[in-house]
Order: sequence, then structure tokens, then C-alpha cells
Amino acid sequence: MCKLINKYSKTGNLKYISHLDVLRFIQRAVKRTGLPAKYSEGFNPHMKTAFGYPLSLGTESIGEYFELEFNEHVDPEDFVSKMNKVLPKEMQIQKSMETDEQESIMSRCAYAEYIITLESETMDADNLNILFNEMLETGLVYPRQKKNKKNKTVIKDINTLDYIKYLKAERLSEGKLKVEAVFLTTETGSMKVDELLKLMEERGFTADYHSIMKIDALDKNMQPIL
Repeated sequence: MCKLINKYSKTGNLKYISHLDVLRFIQRAVKRTGLPAKYSEGFNPHMKTAFGYPLSLGTESIGEYFELEFNEHVDPEDFVSKMNKVLPKEMQIQKSMETDEQESIMSRCAYAEYIITLESETMDADNLNILFNEMLETGLVYPRQKKNKKNKTVIKDINTLDYIKYLKAERLSEGKLKVEAVFLTTETGSMKVDELLKLMEERGFTADYHSIMKIDALDKNMQPIL
């Protein structure tokens, strides 16, 4: 038996499929490879997989993770090769490695690193960094609506100090900026890029166009999971 931890991408039109669809997508691909995946026991056996935190719809990523158990040894390079032959180009396995880690993959994903590309004729990187420093040093509080267990809408105040680890804007070219962001991720929630963009708009920083790319998931030491 063995367990592999795998890093994969989710780009192009696949950025619009849900986390549950990704799980099914990966499991179907594993079946097509014919590799000896391990299944749970009982009346409704399921493939022994574990995934990282769900990615927001509409966000591309080159740093998603899942673990997969096998009934016998599987070479990581062989796994990558066989999976990428049956997966579309918008979802490819980047890396794979054997692991005996007992801590859950979600628990190990302590931070999420993003690159946000903004297009605007009026937005200035220096002024935007002044706002970002306020978020990092004194904090901005904003309301978040969510459903509780009784399906009632509740409002919770969120402080940027609690969720933003790093935030910096940089001018790429005329009318184009890049924002590097690192957000804390927890089982109780994390900050979303859309929330950051909304806070920016409220302060007068509105982009004509934006794109979001998750670069990687980082551990507690700010290092890539794989």
C-alpha cells in the first residue's frame, strides 16, 4: 500500500466547475488509468481521496492538492504520466510524491497564495499599497453574510488583520497592475479575493478587468505543500 500527495492545476473553463465536480473528475480519471486505487469498506465503498480547501468558482489555480491511497506501490512519476494522458490540459498533475503524513491535507494548507491582475487607466500602485498597508497594520473591518446551521442569514464582522498575511501591488505596464496576496486559510473560513476587490472598490480602486490565479497552498512555515 502507498499514499501519494499530488499537486494539480485547474485553469481555463474548468475554473467554473465546483469542488464536488473536481472530486468526481479526478476519481473518474484515476479509474481510467487502471491504477490500483484503495477503496473504503462497507455497502457504499468510495475511493480513498482527500482534497485541500475548495477553490472559489471563477478562480484559476496552479496549486491545488489531493491525496490518494493505493492497494500497492505506485511510482509517482508513473502516476503523473498516466493521469495527464486522461485529464484535459486545463487540469494537469504538476507533481506527485509518496507520503506517510498523518495530518489532514486541509490542516497542512495554512495559507493560500494568489496573483491578481488588474486593468485600470486610473489605478495607481503606490496609492493602492497605502490601502494595503492599512489592511495589514491597523486592519479594516467589513461584514460577511453567511447561512448558519438553521439556514438563517447571519452577519459576522471580519477584520483583515486576521486573514491577510501579505499584500502588495506592483505596476506591470501602462494601465496594468499585479497584486500579490497571501491569505490565511482555516477550517472556519478565510478571506476571499472577491472580498478584497470589494474593499478596494469601496475605497475608489475599481478595475475595468481582473483575473485571479491561485499560485499555491502554503504550510505553517509559508512553504509550498509540495
